[in-house]
Amino acid sequence: MKKILIADDHSIVRLGASMIIKECIPDAHIQQAQTYDEVYDQLRRESFDLLLLDINMPGGNNIKVIKELLDIQPQAKILVFSSYEESIYALRYINAGACGYLNKTTAMSELKNAIESIMTRGKYMSDAVKELYIQKLTTSKSSFDKSNPLHKLSNREMDVAKHLTKGLGILEVAKLMELSSSTVSTYKSRVFEKLNVGNIPELIELFKLHSEA
Repeated sequence: MKKILIADDHSIVRLGASMIIKECIPDAHIQQAQTYDEVYDQLRRESFDLLLLDINMPGGNNIKVIKELLDIQPQAKILVFSSYEESIYALRYINAGACGYLNKTTAMSELKNAIESIMTRGKYMSDAVKELYIQKLTTSKSSFDKSNPLHKLSNREMDVAKHLTKGLGILEVAKLMELSSSTVSTYKSRVFEKLNVGNIPELIELFKLHSEA
């Protein structure tokens, strides 16, 4: 019997995902979590075959959580199921150790395909992410970065930038990411320099532009 953990802070998403999982794996044992504290607690208590993970949950929202979860349970397969744009975040989370990344705006039938792919082949990439992956492999880093300047950011810089575009201040980001305010300020300066922006509104516009690309 496959054991699957659905981690999402929206009950309607957990319900919908449960129905899709039951279609794929009728005898699956499904458990749920609404926060990262609950996810960590459940992973420490029992083993799971698959973790369907919303990265935008209380206690998380940083790419480093993938490594932290795999440190607890290395054999678990993680499918990130997020509202964040695939073109910006998918490869980052896959490189961090996730087996796949799926945007929540995708048809629920694709969630079924993703789950089946991960359970049978161990990996899942949408057509868009496959194209991005091939582009990264077949072009130079400078050319890849030019196609989307957000690729220039490190994972930690991306996390800081993401929080800033949501209107959070330095102190709020520092608390959320468990960093000092001076460290967050340094990351903010690096983000502005790498992306050639001068303020938060320009950063927001850049994220919007390249999320739609």
